[in-house]
Amino acid sequence: MRNKIFIVIMLMLTWPGELQARDVYVRLANSSSYSVGISQGMLTMTDADGRLSNLGENAEILVNGAYVSIMENNFPMPVRLSGSGLLQFKGRSYRGAFLITQRGGLLNVVDLELYLRGVLPAEVGADWHEQALRTQAICARTYVLKQSMNRADKGYDVVDTDADQVYKGAGVETPKTNHAVSSTAGEVLTYGKDLAFTYFHSDSGGHTADISDVWGRDNLPYLSGVPEIVNYESPVSVWNAKVSSEKIRSAVKKVTGTDIGTVNEVQVSEVDDGGRAITMNFIGTNGSKSMRASQFRLSVDPRTIKSTMFTPSGGAFKVNNTTTPSGLVTQRQSQGNSSLTFEEEQGIAKMTSEGIFTTTELIDMLSNPDKRKKYYQTGLSRGGNRPAQAVKPRSKYGYTIEKAGNDFIFYGRGWGHGVGMSQWGAMAMAEQGYTAEKILAHYYPGTSVRKIK
Repeated sequence: MRNKIFIVIMLMLTWPGELQARDVYVRLANSSSYSVGISQGMLTMTDADGRLSNLGENAEILVNGAYVSIMENNFPMPVRLSGSGLLQFKGRSYRGAFLITQRGGLLNVVDLELYLRGVLPAEVGADWHEQALRTQAICARTYVLKQSMNRADKGYDVVDTDADQVYKGAGVETPKTNHAVSSTAGEVLTYGKDLAFTYFHSDSGGHTADISDVWGRDNLPYLSGVPEIVNYESPVSVWNAKVSSEKIRSAVKKVTGTDIGTVNEVQVSEVDDGGRAITMNFIGTNGSKSMRASQFRLSVDPRTIKSTMFTPSGGAFKVNNTTTPSGLVTQRQSQGNSSLTFEEEQGIAKMTSEGIFTTTELIDMLSNPDKRKKYYQTGLSRGGNRPAQAVKPRSKYGYTIEKAGNDFIFYGRGWGHGVGMSQWGAMAMAEQGYTAEKILAHYYPGTSVRKIK
């Protein structure tokens, strides 16, 4: 078994160099015309045939099939716009270059680290605690690299809105947020040998959510719900929203394809162990229909119904908080016996092949076999070789949403889908002395921070 581990280790030693930092392709718009400019100097355009054209300080660009038209001249796409100054579009300034393509629209092609400078001030406050900003930088870097692996067919990596993560270009940069980017340069969050899915949201309302409950995807151990461990208040800690019966009827039909008629009652029929609604039931004059609460929220308007962490009639709902942050508890090691059982030997070999351990740890384990027991426990704490997850308890809580005339009144806490990191929760932890690494360990238990080239 030790020889098998050694072979796998040799295959894994080069992992950190396989992922390279690179340019990010951000879609800014997709329309039939674009007005672009430059802060100083001249705009230079290179078309698909390699022809160079000087466009002056500003240009009106029309899309015409596989060509762009400028002053009645046609140029084959893709076309690349660049210059010595900052590029400008819709009142914002951008580093890098613009690229116009048939499939992607108008893209900002910019170095990864420079892209992050335009994300942090847009996603969180520029005056936030340093460790909260560092946390956001690592999450944002990981997020865009992970998304880029699945977007080849779209022609871009991310959009510039909260459909991915908000990006506002060079005009929002600040020294403090730029420092958070540079101080974490190249750092990403990994789970085993893979980049982690670093979903985040504004405010969890007290407890984050399981990815399987929100989007119906296979559950990932590091994207299971965890409680907030520091009390805090955000601008959306408490909210309420009035939604008409007709809008709810339309939302149900949009998701399910069924018209339930005039909506008479809205029920929360299932909640998770943090109090977040999982399943809702809608009763109308033509029948009833159930759906995932997250689907209902998106169908109505996620800016109106800010989260699915509802509080019945505005009252308090007990959240199962704990005093110890998940992922920060020191794994208790077996005492006295450093040998591994046959099952543990198989487990540690599987963890090694999955990239659970760092290169340094692999070498240390190979050189010091008596440490394998400790590393086996470490691997378990990172999500390696776990048994099938037990089904989490779900409460058939069964409360109804308050109705006033033809409207339903939703009371709730927090803002966002609830999966992964709570930005306001991370800020609260940072103010209590937690480092970015420990904040990430709490919200994404079992993950590790690694550095790419």
